[in-house]
Amino acid sequence: MKKYNNMKFRLLIIIFSFSLSRVFATEQEPDKIIIDKIEYDLLSRPLDYFLAKNQIISEKLYNLGTSKYGAREISTGNYRGYIATFKIEHQLLKLIDIKIPNIESENRENISVYKQLFGNKDIILNYSGILIIPTEEFLDSANFGYSYLYSKYKLITINNSEVIKEKNVSKDEYLKFKINQFTEYKNTNQYKTEVREYFENWKDDKKIELSRSNTKDLTKHEILELKKQYKDPPKIEMIDNFLFLTKNIDFVIVEY
Repeated sequence: MKKYNNMKFRLLIIIFSFSLSRVFATEQEPDKIIIDKIEYDLLSRPLDYFLAKNQIISEKLYNLGTSKYGAREISTGNYRGYIATFKIEHQLLKLIDIKIPNIESENRENISVYKQLFGNKDIILNYSGILIIPTEEFLDSANFGYSYLYSKYKLITINNSEVIKEKNVSKDEYLKFKINQFTEYKNTNQYKTEVREYFENWKDDKKIELSRSNTKDLTKHEILELKKQYKDPPKIEMIDNFLFLTKNIDFVIVEY
């Protein structure tokens, strides 16, 4: 219990410090979801899992976004390169559209490529996870990925594309849910892999930053400061905060 409370405290510091966090990358443009004829932003990414299991579709989508000269139009606000639209109908989650920038147009307006990918087929994703849908006032953002904070949300638990639970929650209830979800995520193999890769990337960065080719034009003071930055490996608390803010863990199903 003590371990959980400590982690909860650390994460809450990060969440409630959103207004101070202006050093991260560009916010990501979310996918969309239609519920009872109303379109909402969707902070979860159900299409990720579908594309990971369907490489042919994934490659075709990639090719559709690539010009005949090999150029791609990727915005810093949408590194996925597409915007997917979903719909909940008859208690089922369906994919109804995918739009990408028109690489043949100077304006790069978004165009639908759904029919080019699926024809006239209705696509059931066989997705399981928790959808996060902001429903009211935007409060703040960490300016990194999907780390947005709103006054109210709708949470929807999906099992094999079927709705099994949904609930409207306040900001405080949402924060409690996210902490519980991340606590459960820490028990997964994916979390262990992410932590291992984080350390490996840190070691690679250290090797490059402190290499002779990188430091040959630095002063002794600058080299000393650089060595101080890499004196100790990153603490697990810092890695957890990074993963909490940046990783899509909607596949981790918990109560709320």
